[in-house]
Amino acid sequence: MATRTRLATSARLLTPLVLMGTLAGCGPDPAAPAGNDAQSPVAAESDAPSDPSQEPSQEPTEETSKSAEPMDEPGGTGPLTAALLPADQLPGFNQEFTWEEAATENSEPKQLAGTCHQFEMTSIGAEEVAYRTYQPHAGDNSTASELVAQFPDEMTARRAFQVLKSWRETCGGNLKKFDRSEVGSLEAVDTEAGEGHWYLLTYGPVEGDPDSAHFDAQGLVKVGDRIAVVQLDLVGQDYNYDVGQEPMVGAVRAASERLG
Repeated sequence: MATRTRLATSARLLTPLVLMGTLAGCGPDPAAPAGNDAQSPVAAESDAPSDPSQEPSQEPTEETSKSAEPMDEPGGTGPLTAALLPADQLPGFNQEFTWEEAATENSEPKQLAGTCHQFEMTSIGAEEVAYRTYQPHAGDNSTASELVAQFPDEMTARRAFQVLKSWRETCGGNLKKFDRSEVGSLEAVDTEAGEGHWYLLTYGPVEGDPDSAHFDAQGLVKVGDRIAVVQLDLVGQDYNYDVGQEPMVGAVRAASERLG
């Protein structure tokens, strides 16, 4: 397992590209719900039963109790966030390395979820997304994140997955601000459920540390009508792991199990 000698602050600027062969995955916006009828009468007090024995019970039924429960609010409490990896299930860069959750949201970040992404996930068919960032317990400059996207059906998810894989092929344009960069090949990952892949981006130098580079691993997982995008960005001088033992391989498998 690799040992990193020096870390520096991650600096990355994504440059939008034009996606070749865009996917028309999004459906039309749903129609706005009809407003309340202004002529609808409100129940008058005179309509209430005069006989106390006829008055409805004040004891809540199971149905009314459920309807009274608060709805999920934005800010990381929506139902899709349950599909995100807890920090203790996200692999570190060595046996001592551990993560903690930083922030969880029900929306995609402004800088997009992956280094090679060209557009938001909702633009390629996702109906809902949840996003989580992680930070190291040790407080170094490594970063990690995961996005889970819900699609209307498996076919739309499959097409969006092909788009995500194609963005790797044009990712060099996103890294052109760096003096040196390399886009690794797409590697398949055996998973318990669905389909998994990952690839490694290497680019630098790191601002303030010319001997270091970003070792930015991108993971892709599709299970049914859901997709997960995982990022593990190590800033250091080396990235030496046995084939199949890379941290992202474990992350892709963990994300697959979470979605499955």
